[in-house]
This record gives sequence, structure tokens and C-alpha cells, in this order.
Amino acid sequence: MNTLFEAHDLQKVYASRIALNLPFFRMERGEVVALTGYNGCGKSTLLRCCTLLERADAGRIAYDDLVMADTGADGKAEYSPSPVLQQIRRRFGLVFQNFNLFPHFSVLRNLTEAPVRVLGDGHCGSFSERVRSLQSAKSARRFAPSLASSSPIRR
Repeated sequence: MNTLFEAHDLQKVYASRIALNLPFFRMERGEVVALTGYNGCGKSTLLRCCTLLERADAGRIAYDDLVMADTGADGKAEYSPSPVLQQIRRRFGLVFQNFNLFPHFSVLRNLTEAPVRVLGDGHCGSFSERVRSLQSAKSARRFAPSLASSSPIRR
């Protein structure tokens, strides 16, 4: 397997509170990863930093061969130029805790709508095929219907 994502010495501090202190994290291609932990341990902060919704204070974040951020000589995270960050943004997708699905779309269309609009239909064929193969798998058939009618949104 080859590395899809890697983070080293990742740190995020809010005021004087350490929100994230991650020595090392790696994901390989094809690997399924679950982030678990107690409330306030940094799970959401890690995801926010790795998807450019927040900027880490220190550490290295890399997707494949593209480096998002690395610690500079001053000990602070230095981010790559905007064109590199744009390439990195095309390599991940987000579903928020309080997500809203389009009720008139199938599960597959809800998953593929954003990549198709951003990258075009030609770039999303392999993604759509992977999702279709998951839908045909026994476990996916059992859980897929619940995706379209997930728990109600709490406001």
C-alpha cells in the first residue's frame, strides 16, 4: 500500500488551550479509518486542520506527494502556495455532522453531486463506480437506505 495522507507533530492551540497535539497519523490507500475518543480530545480539530477549515499552528500535513503545511524554522506551520492548496482540496470531500441531503436525490447522487459539479462528470466516473460497487455489497445494501433518511436535524 502507499500513503494517501500523513500528519506529523500537528498542533493547534486556541488561546492557551491545546486543542490538538498529534505526534503521527497516516492513512494508506484503501484503508478505512475511524477517529474515536472522548469529547474534546481533538477529533474535529484534526479533521478541520486536514481539510483547510482551520490552520494548524505547527506540524506537517501531506496528501500523497503534495505538502499542505510544514513547520518552518520559526516553529510555526507554513502553508503551501494557493495553487497547491487548490489541488489538495480536490482530493477530499466533507460531510458535516449536521449534514443536509437532497431528499429527491438517491444516495449515490447525494454523494457524487459536489464532485461532479466541481471536477466535471468525466473525473468522477471511477468514484461513482466505487460507490455503486459498495451499494451492491451486502453490508452496503443493509445500511444504504438509512443514509437517505438519517436522524433528524437538531437545531
